[in-house]
Amino acid sequence: MSHFLFVAGALRERTSEESAELQLDHGLWGLCTGLIRTNLQSYLDAESRGVLYVLKAGLCAEFQIVSPVRDFSELDAFLSDELRTEARFGFVRIAEVQRFTCSSTASQALLLSVLQIADQAELARRLRLGMHRLTQAEYDAIVRGATA
Repeated sequence: MSHFLFVAGALRERTSEESAELQLDHGLWGLCTGLIRTNLQSYLDAESRGVLYVLKAGLCAEFQIVSPVRDFSELDAFLSDELRTEARFGFVRIAEVQRFTCSSTASQALLLSVLQIADQAELARRLRLGMHRLTQAEYDAIVRGATA
C-alpha cells in the first residue's frame, strides 16, 4: 500500500496556501509535473491516502484519494482555468479531508525524523519534487505527529 506526501509550492498566480486551499475546497489534488503523474499512476491503489505539506506553512491536511489519475481535460471550464498550473498534468479526486495545523519548523523536524533524512538540504530537495511516496508506517507517524 502506498501513501503520498504532496507539496504545495508558491506559484506566480497565488501563494502556496491559496493554491492548497483552492484544491482542497474543490475536492481534488492537481498533478503539476509529469513525474508526479507517472509515479502516482504507478503506485496509487484503492487505499492510498495523501498528506499535504504547504511550503512555509507546514503540514496542513490529510485525505483519502478516491479516483485514479484523471486528465486535465476532465475538469470543467471554470476549474481548468483556475487550476491550469496546479493540474496541468492531471488530478486525483480527494475526500475525507482532515485539516490540522503543524508549524513549518515542527513539520520539517517531523519529516526529517520519520523519513530518516540526514539533513535539511536533502529534505528541501525532496520537497521541491512536489511528491514523496510514503509507507504505511511513515504515513501513520506523520499524521500522528502532525495532529499531536
